[in-house]
Amino acid sequence: MKDNRLKRGAMAAGAVGMSLFMTAAFPMSALAGSPEFAYTQEKWAALRDNVMEYEELNDLIHEYNATVLNNRAEYDDYRGKSSDRFKNDYADTVQDLYDASDKMLENVDEDQPGYASALAGSISTRIQAQRMQETADSENMDGDIKKLEYDRQEAELVRTAQTKMNQYWQKVKNRQSLEASLSLAQARESAAAVRVQAGMEPQARLMEAQEAVQSAQASIQASDQEMDTVRRELCLLTGWSYDASPEIREIPVTRTVDLGAIDLEGDKQRAVEQNYALRAAKGKMNNTNYGTVQNKVLQVNVGEAEQKIKTDVENRYQNLKQAQSDQDQAAAELALEQRNLDAASRKLENGSIKRNEYLGIQDGYAAKAAAEQVSALKLTQAQEDYWWAVNGLADAGSL
Repeated sequence: MKDNRLKRGAMAAGAVGMSLFMTAAFPMSALAGSPEFAYTQEKWAALRDNVMEYEELNDLIHEYNATVLNNRAEYDDYRGKSSDRFKNDYADTVQDLYDASDKMLENVDEDQPGYASALAGSISTRIQAQRMQETADSENMDGDIKKLEYDRQEAELVRTAQTKMNQYWQKVKNRQSLEASLSLAQARESAAAVRVQAGMEPQARLMEAQEAVQSAQASIQASDQEMDTVRRELCLLTGWSYDASPEIREIPVTRTVDLGAIDLEGDKQRAVEQNYALRAAKGKMNNTNYGTVQNKVLQVNVGEAEQKIKTDVENRYQNLKQAQSDQDQAAAELALEQRNLDAASRKLENGSIKRNEYLGIQDGYAAKAAAEQVSALKLTQAQEDYWWAVNGLADAGSL
C-alpha cells in the first residue's frame, strides 16, 4: 500500500464532525466504514490501493467519504424512531425553558430596580419555550425519512464524484490539443527568428510569435491548475487526503446511446416513484395531522414536485439527445481531419509541403481528436445524469 493511500485512514477514522473538504492528512492504516467481512479480500485490496477507478466510486464513497461515515454514525440515533419519539426529544428542553422563565422572577419584588429586566428575560424565555413547543407539535420526522435523506446524500456524492472524474479526463484529453498548439507556436517562433535574423521580416513578427508561445504556455498552465483542483476535490470525496496523488484511471466512455430503447414516459414515472426527496416529503406529509396548514402545504409541494421531476427527466433526455448529436458531429469532423493529416503526411514525405505547414495540419487534427474525446466524455456524463434522475435524484424543487 502506498504512502498517499495510507492517509485515507484518518479521513475514515475521524469522519464524525469532519467537513467534506479538509486539508489534514494523517499516516494511518486505511480504515473503512464497513466490517472486514463486507467484501472479499480482493475487493478490499482494490479499494485500498493507490488507484482510483470509475467503477469503484460508489464503494469508495460508501466506505471512506467523511459525510457518509458521519451520517452512518448519526443514523444509529434515529434507527427505528417514530415521529412521536422525535417530538419527545423536545420535551425536556421545553420544560427547562419554562422552568428557567419562572426562576427569573423568583425572589424579585415588583418594587425592586431589577424587576423590569427580570420580567423581560422571563417573557423572552417563555416565548422561546412556546416556539419550541410549536416545533415539537409539528415534528414529522422519523427514522425511515432520515434514512432516505442520508441515502440521497450518498447518491449525490457518488454522482458528484463521477462528474468530477469525467471533468478531470476532459481536461486531460484537451491538454493534448494544447500541447500540439504549443509545439506549432514554438515552431513558428523558430522560423520567425530565422527570417528576422536574415532580414526577411521585421522584429515585430518575431515578437508576435513569441507572444503566441507565451499564450499557449499560459493555457497549459491554467489547464493544469484546473485539473489539479478537480483532482484534489475528487480525492477528498473518495477518502484520500487533499494532497494525495492516486493514479486516476481513465473512465469508460460511450460513443453511441440507443435512444430508441429508452422508455421516456415509463422512466418519468419511475423517477417519481424512486425520488429520494419526494419519498421523504410524502413520509413527512403522512406524519402530519391531516387538515392542518402544514399538511396542506406538504400536499401542494408533493403535487408540484411530481411534475418538476418529470420535467427534469425530460430535460435530461433532451440533453442526452443533443450530446449524442454532438458526438456524431465530432466523430465526422475527426474522420475528415484524419484524411487531411494522412494526405499532409504523404506531401511532407515527398517534399511538397513545408514542415510548419504540416505542423499546422497536425495541430488541427489534435484539436479535432481532443474535441471528439471530450464529446464522448460529455455523452457519457449526459447518460449518467439521465439515469441518476430516473433512479432517485431528479430535481424535485424545494421540498
